[in-house]
Amino acid sequence: MRPASVRLRSCTRLALMACTMALGGSTVLAQGKGRVEVLNADNWVFDKAVATGAQRLIGSVRLRHEGAFMSCDSAYLYEDNRVTAFSRVVLNQGDTLRITGDHLDYNGAERSARMNGNVRLSDPGMELATDALVYNVPARRAAYSTGALIQNKRDGSSLTSRKGEYDAAGHLFNFTDSVRITHPEYTISSDTVRYSSTTGRAGFIGPTWITQGEVRMYCESGSYDARLGQGVLSKRGRITQGARELTGDSLVHDRLTGIGRGWGHVTIKDTVNRLVVRGHEGLHRQADDQAMVTGRAELVMLMGGDSLYLHADTLFAGKDSLGKRTVTGQRNVRFFKEDMQGVGDTLRYSEHDSLIRLQGSPFLWNRGNQLSGDSMRIQLSNGHAEQLRVDGHAFLTAQADSTHYDQITGTFLTGYFHRDQLARLIAEGNSRTVYFARETKDSVEQITGVNRVDCSIIAVGLHNGEVNTVSFLTQPDATLFPLDKAPVEELRLDGFRWNGAARPKDQEDIFRRTDPPPAAWGAPQ
Repeated sequence: MRPASVRLRSCTRLALMACTMALGGSTVLAQGKGRVEVLNADNWVFDKAVATGAQRLIGSVRLRHEGAFMSCDSAYLYEDNRVTAFSRVVLNQGDTLRITGDHLDYNGAERSARMNGNVRLSDPGMELATDALVYNVPARRAAYSTGALIQNKRDGSSLTSRKGEYDAAGHLFNFTDSVRITHPEYTISSDTVRYSSTTGRAGFIGPTWITQGEVRMYCESGSYDARLGQGVLSKRGRITQGARELTGDSLVHDRLTGIGRGWGHVTIKDTVNRLVVRGHEGLHRQADDQAMVTGRAELVMLMGGDSLYLHADTLFAGKDSLGKRTVTGQRNVRFFKEDMQGVGDTLRYSEHDSLIRLQGSPFLWNRGNQLSGDSMRIQLSNGHAEQLRVDGHAFLTAQADSTHYDQITGTFLTGYFHRDQLARLIAEGNSRTVYFARETKDSVEQITGVNRVDCSIIAVGLHNGEVNTVSFLTQPDATLFPLDKAPVEELRLDGFRWNGAARPKDQEDIFRRTDPPPAAWGAPQ
């Protein structure tokens, strides 16, 4: 009579095969495709009372199943091709992948493995640590849902997440729930990340923060290349450094150069200097804190209780050698402020001296007055215009009526403001004026004559934006003509140009394209 329990000790593979025949074929040990093979075990026990339909392998157990190798201290091998392994469990596939843990449940029919307890998955250049892992052998894919720590030995980064999958064939991770990547030079926090351990490239879906020293980036879709140090932010992206923030439809930041670029609805904000720059394309350089915006470029700068709206083909914001903020607009400059509007070729503002400099035949309007010249300087105080200097072919022009214009010209003009209105003006150097005399009859103001005066210095007083007094300080040469007797050539001074059509009407009008200013009166045709 055969005993109910049979124990074999120190079985080699050949001995195990012999033992199979001795047990009358009741063992699941089998050779051939699809069956789990026992390569080694120190002890082998078959006992239906202990584990129905199972063989127990004890000591230096080694198993193989279709390219996957398993080893452990002990295991149960079931008739349906399942394995339960205990203590110092190792699963190897190919030459590189290795999974270790305390306990393994292997399903041969599905070729899937569940590893628990101090689980470690190692592949070239990385190691994953977790409490529990499910591994699909044919797909070479591992998944966890109880949290994991991944160490990237190639770049020294580490990653944690609540859930994740690892594709060993492509060395790709898919992480979800509380994902965080930590590196000596940057950190990434996200909801969902797709990450390649070989390339160091991470793709994001959902709210994501990237921190690099003083630079902090945010997006809800994007990627980061650790080797190149480049972040691509494609949805709700923003890059913040100190008081500066760059936003846009699409942003790229390069860690090595410190340059951030943006495309589509780009905005650069400076909360310290209270300015905003907008456009279709922008750039911010971290090293010298310089920014550039093109494509419907607009600058909004808070000045006192008002805002200056400025457009140019290209806008630059940066710092001078003293660390003070500068703003430069190049080509087709147009700006609007409630009390002042202007156009020109180039504008530069310096926080250091609170000066606005206009170049390239600029025009400036304040109330009913137009000022023009080769260049201008506007001195600000607490955000309000305080003093004005116009150099080269300097002109002050104001409409007397629809066809007549008051005019004052000189080599240069100096203007003084009071409560944001031009209150006093001095013309010096070959100064000349055309001033139309007015009389009121029956509550209607009419032009009755014209004063033509040449003088070295002319001082003009203005009230509510209109010429109130004119003083001729040095050897004036004056002539008063009745309007109907005035020679036509005396009604316009050489260099006169009325460019009122170019005057911006509001903050949106700064984007309007205008014709070049009219030719100067008396200029060669």
